[in-house]
Amino acid sequence: MLADLRDIAIILLAIESIIIGVILLLLLWQVRLLVLLLRDEIRPILKDTQETTRTVQVTTRFVGSRVTKPIVQTASMMAGIRQAVRALAGPPFPDAPARRPTHGSSSNPVSSSPTASEKDT
Repeated sequence: MLADLRDIAIILLAIESIIIGVILLLLLWQVRLLVLLLRDEIRPILKDTQETTRTVQVTTRFVGSRVTKPIVQTASMMAGIRQAVRALAGPPFPDAPARRPTHGSSSNPVSSSPTASEKDT
């Protein structure tokens, strides 16, 4: 009886070893397919991505040197001219406070009393 149990265990272990070997072969086959996929599909995608990146870099440099830089230079030149004009056309006495009209004041400060038509209402 014990010998029969031993023989059955040996047969089961042999079948298990065969199954594990077949699964290992299938796994190796899938790894090979993955390597082929990476080589044939992913590498061209990476090359296209690198080319697109280079194109974007060149375009960015071109726009920066031909568009953005002249606009910034022109804007800074105009700001400098504006400040120079303000400095030259500013008040003759820069220490004197600037006079500002107050809100609600009329053009004639003497006539601050209500008129006859305003008294009737």
